[in-house]
Amino acid sequence: MKETKNLYKERLIFKCVHDVHRHFKSEMSPFHILQEKNCFPYGCIYFQWKCRLLAKKKTCFRNFTFVGKECFNCKYFYEEKIHQYPEPVRSIEKHKKFIDDYEQFDEWVTQLKQKRVLCEGYVHEVKPEIVLENKGKALRPFLRGILVEFDEGFIENIHFKDRFYLSISTITQNKLQIRKGDHIEFMASLLLDRGRFKFIKSGRFEFYGRGEAPPIKKYDLVLALNSATIQSGQPPKCVKCRMGILADITDTKTGPRRSIVCMQGVPDYKHCHYHIYKNNSGLDETCANSQWHGIRCNQTL
Repeated sequence: MKETKNLYKERLIFKCVHDVHRHFKSEMSPFHILQEKNCFPYGCIYFQWKCRLLAKKKTCFRNFTFVGKECFNCKYFYEEKIHQYPEPVRSIEKHKKFIDDYEQFDEWVTQLKQKRVLCEGYVHEVKPEIVLENKGKALRPFLRGILVEFDEGFIENIHFKDRFYLSISTITQNKLQIRKGDHIEFMASLLLDRGRFKFIKSGRFEFYGRGEAPPIKKYDLVLALNSATIQSGQPPKCVKCRMGILADITDTKTGPRRSIVCMQGVPDYKHCHYHIYKNNSGLDETCANSQWHGIRCNQTL
């Protein structure tokens, strides 16, 4: 294997019509299906809470509009056993080939996790690494460190033609001043973050070229976090926007979740203003939020 993509996040492999996946248009990553849930091909069983009154579009005598834990003792409450199966999107031949490639890819990743790995690439973006913590009834963003993003690069002697990340501390960032456009090489340990390639415990940095963009600093990030806002879920246009940071939510009873933190402080993504500009490819919609740490956001949505 001389080159590869991140098969954990390969698109158009599985779909699942489970209710919790409706926000992702029922498309699920191979990592979620084959690694996290291990639900292919036998599926999963869950019990859905139902109400006989609400099912008939009648009004609940306790004025509830959805079924919850307080409905357990109600005579109208019942559970429906549902068995869901993830379905392959591709043809039988193409799906079989993908599974063969996936097993080879997974074996390679297992070997990477057992040693320090040499990585090289051009920095595509440098962003804050944010976590959302439960403080009472509200979530608050906290700065965990810096996340250096690569669009592609080399992992060992393999051309990795997909996105991977390097997680460093703010102290390391102050020393190295990593910025967009840097050509760097480093040693690190691989951590699989729900299918994402994230490297930690890095060292032995070598810079083969420096970018022209200004490096971000901890002071600027702390100021930006004070005005940052948390969006509901993961709106697609916010995921694509460089002002939208995908943050992990800690201490969740329902399992790991992520949400978008807007570094521009837009209260609601639905009310975020956009302007239209014309480039060589025609009309594109871009984020109108202009500045963050002196960097203009021209991310195409």
